[in-house]
Amino acid sequence: MKGIVFAELVGFLDRTGGPLFAEQVLADADLPHGGAYSRIALYPWEEAVRVVEAASQASGLDFDVLCQRFGQFLFERFAVLYSDIIGRYPDADALLTHVGGHIHGEVRGMYPDAEPPKITTHTEDGKLVIEYESHRPFAHIAHGLIAGAIAHFGDRRTIEWLEKNARGSRAAFVLTG
Repeated sequence: MKGIVFAELVGFLDRTGGPLFAEQVLADADLPHGGAYSRIALYPWEEAVRVVEAASQASGLDFDVLCQRFGQFLFERFAVLYSDIIGRYPDADALLTHVGGHIHGEVRGMYPDAEPPKITTHTEDGKLVIEYESHRPFAHIAHGLIAGAIAHFGDRRTIEWLEKNARGSRAAFVLTG
């Protein structure tokens, strides 16, 4: 997984609980490099799981809740870091329907070794359905990213889970309201 996601995870910890909280979580996660991430390097996704598990233990918040909140934070950061890409889209639907093909294509262009999840969309009964599939168990982060996107565009719809597997590597969401 790209280091930028890890660096933003550390920023999320700092914003959520402060610098001492972030330091403690990284120490508790017992990472081989102490949590010093380069934005351009690759790291095992399992390290992100260890960090979130340590944050869950330290904060008392559920692992899935932390992942969803991190996803929302991550979208906010992407909106700043990649404003030229996100700014091309007039609304959440336009952005979300282009994540799988266009946006992840640009990610691969910037980071050829990136392995983004598979994101597909379709309309069902007039509602946008977003499907997530990955070898990583981050469906709750995907949920948070979608929530971040609809908030970014001032969209008042809500996200409902249609399905997910127990591992969290596959999920489907629908925007309602």
